[in-house]
Amino acid sequence: MRTKRFVGHVLVLCLALLVLASSSNQASTRVLFIGNSYTYVNGGIDKQLEGLAPSIATSRQTAAGYTLERHWNEGDALRAIRRGGWSYVVLQEQSQTPVFDQQKFYQFAREFDREIRAGGAQTLLLMTWERPDSIAHGVTTAHLAAAYNAIGTKLGAKVTPAGLAFARSLHERPDLLLYSQDGHPTIYGTYLTACMLYGTIFARSPVGNLYSDRSISPAMRTYFQHIAAESLGF
Repeated sequence: MRTKRFVGHVLVLCLALLVLASSSNQASTRVLFIGNSYTYVNGGIDKQLEGLAPSIATSRQTAAGYTLERHWNEGDALRAIRRGGWSYVVLQEQSQTPVFDQQKFYQFAREFDREIRAGGAQTLLLMTWERPDSIAHGVTTAHLAAAYNAIGTKLGAKVTPAGLAFARSLHERPDLLLYSQDGHPTIYGTYLTACMLYGTIFARSPVGNLYSDRSISPAMRTYFQHIAAESLGF
């Protein structure tokens, strides 16, 4: 009888250990990205973020040229949010909309933020960068920053100022190509954006992180990490 009881206790203990081991392997932070090709090119900002922080698991709802309005109307992004379990949802608006149609940007950022909060997650607004082909029409760092910061303040949501980091890097090292004429980031731009998100989510500097894409040298990795840290005020 004692032997059976002992074996039973051992089995319960083993089961508990298995459950604990399984839960420890699960990501402690889950991030959903809603955006377009700015988010998914170069393998995706989400995958670079996972490299910087293995404790993060990401998913994305992205399609070329999509605005937040189109994501909202088509419903897939909304269904993903409502599945729940997210820590953060990153909203990346189409690159010109915050300047060309600010009211639409604000309207659908609000709609998504309401759903994100209802699901227990936090909204992160990913400030994009100026477009060389649209600077003359006002798609500049200053105008994008003003639009993102304004809606961030209204919603009480964090803004990841990737656009400001791009501007800082281009001022210091104009020889480093961060984007193409239509604004799509190079791998440098994608990595820098991931470093900015890392700093925003964890409230700590990315400097010293050993991860970078194989196409980014250790020297460039250190440079972009410092740019991100300075842009976030670390």
